[in-house]
Amino acid sequence: MDQGTNFAFNVVAKDSNGNPRNISSGCTAYSQMRKFYSSSSYVTLDASITGTTGNIRVSLSATGTAAVKDGTWFYDVELHSGNGLTVERIVQGMITVYPEVTKF
Repeated sequence: MDQGTNFAFNVVAKDSNGNPRNISSGCTAYSQMRKFYSSSSYVTLDASITGTTGNIRVSLSATGTAAVKDGTWFYDVELHSGNGLTVERIVQGMITVYPEVTKF
C-alpha cells in the first residue's frame, strides 16, 4: 500500500471444492488492518461483495491511505452471515505501507 494513493485488491471466497461461492445473499464482508494483532486501534478497509461469484473487493481511498502510518500491518477479511451468527475468515495476511514522498 502506498500512502496517498488508492489501494484495492480482490478476494474470491471458495467452497471446499475450490469453486467460487454464491455469497451475494445474506452475507456482509468486513475488513480491518492493525499495526499489531493485539492493537486496540485499527483502520477499517472497505469490503464489498461484488456479484455472485464469491468476489470481495477490499479498498481504501487515497485520503485513507495517507492517514495510515508506514510499516507492516496485519489484516483479515471476514464474511458474516445469518445476522452475524456465522463468521468466517476468508483471508488474512500482512500489508506493507510505503511512505508518501510527494504531498499536495
